[in-house]
Amino acid sequence: MRAAADLQIQLTLDSGVITAFYPLLQQGICMPAIIGCSVMKLLNDQFGIAETYVQDRITTLFLDGKPVDDLTSSLVDNGSVLALSAAMPGLVGSTMRRGGHLAAMRGEITYRSPPAVKVGAGTVTIKLFNMLMKEVGPLLLERGTVLEGSELMTLLTEGASLFMEGCDSITLNDLSYHCAEFIEKFPTMVTPHQTALVKVIWNVPAQLRIEDPPGEGAS
Repeated sequence: MRAAADLQIQLTLDSGVITAFYPLLQQGICMPAIIGCSVMKLLNDQFGIAETYVQDRITTLFLDGKPVDDLTSSLVDNGSVLALSAAMPGLVGSTMRRGGHLAAMRGEITYRSPPAVKVGAGTVTIKLFNMLMKEVGPLLLERGTVLEGSELMTLLTEGASLFMEGCDSITLNDLSYHCAEFIEKFPTMVTPHQTALVKVIWNVPAQLRIEDPPGEGAS
């Protein structure tokens, strides 16, 4: 769980730059949210992911390390970690799939909601895997994620070529910079432990980008 951000950063990017965020999306991004709601309400009402997409596309969900079957009764707590995946292949994928006929094999590891969770402002860490990085990632980044300075520096340096080609501008607390200038000055402007609310404006507005899933293997 992270406190309110110290800085406000806005990136204006081409859609192709989303690939630079893939390692971060797999590691997990910290999202401000109203907690104490169900997984479905979090994804649909707060993050703007259509309920039909959640039901049909996000077939495997882990909440705090445990697979979720019921999206309407599983409650998100402050600091919860929610991992989302499209269909995964093989027996493991079939067993972990939400509501699948092999779900009973999970036994006690299936998520069970606590009796009550306090409702209020907080954060939740969202992890995305496989096609969901490209399809859902842009929507979440558009809403804004809280990053530490060290995470942002890693993102900008490891994806430097993509940012140089596909970044129109970067704004730090209302001051605008060209990408190269921002990366060069970054160590003098942001310390590793400062936090920033980072929002992305895509040149093409973010929308769910649907691709055909790979083979699901045994079911």
